Amino acid sequence: MTTEKVKDAKGHTLTLINFRGHYLPTFPLESLQRMDTFAFRDDDILISAYPKSGTHWVWEMTRMLLEGKTDLPLVEKDDFMIEFDITDIASKPSPRILTTHVLYHQLPALRSAKCKVIYITRNPRDVGVSFYNHHVKLTEFYGYSGAWEDYFPLFLDGKVDYGSWFDYTRDWETVMKGSDGPLSTPFITLAYEDLKENPVPEASRLSRFLGQNHQEGFIRAVCEACDFAKMKQRKGAFDVTDGGSPIMYRKGEVGDWQNWFTPEQVARMEEVYQSKMAGSSFVCRYTLEKEND
Repeated sequence: MTTEKVKDAKGHTLTLINFRGHYLPTFPLESLQRMDTFAFRDDDILISAYPKSGTHWVWEMTRMLLEGKTDLPLVEKDDFMIEFDITDIASKPSPRILTTHVLYHQLPALRSAKCKVIYITRNPRDVGVSFYNHHVKLTEFYGYSGAWEDYFPLFLDGKVDYGSWFDYTRDWETVMKGSDGPLSTPFITLAYEDLKENPVPEASRLSRFLGQNHQEGFIRAVCEACDFAKMKQRKGAFDVTDGGSPIMYRKGEVGDWQNWFTPEQVARMEEVYQSKMAGSSFVCRYTLEKEND
């Protein structure tokens, strides 16, 4: 494992760890090594998503659906993050709601695990913008101070922590299609855009996947409790900038990329998308119809 200063075209650097050929945040080495032998329990629930795709949101929804109530104590999602295991996840009581941003193939024990997996997708344009703001806000962690135009090529080339969005999406898609062999883990896929547009039906689908039989009234209460503004108010203080603004909760919108991308950047990302995602069945939604009415 080596620490690298990844440079953009203007010389601004992003501090990352190169762990076995994969860029990751500067997490403790022992935590990263534990990914090899992580002991999944049969009643675990693993939420997997590329960064900035709604993990915090779905994690809170999952907690409420399992507990059957919305007034839960504040708990930090990162305390259950496999590659950031600094709080001894093994000691957490069941059922554990685990999270990760790594590739499926970086968790070898998942191949034979029987836990449930919730996989979240989000369009790469909004992910890129959100990830950029994440990196510049966490200055003491990443040391990055470049502008969006400098950062965009890094994101497009996968020279960020957790690597390429395209590689990540293809890796998990291959697994869920069964192209990599039979799986013992039940999966559900949630799209960020679908959750924003139709939160109650999507939360109901998640509830059934978790083996719960909640009435629509409670599902609505969960969706309201997990509304972005309420989540930001309730949990935003866990990670803040020096100025006190939340790092993990910025806008939570679909289509914010339109405030950042130039026409040339849209064309360039589409070119890379068509190349990297050729043959994929993944469908991106870059805006919501009701937002354009």
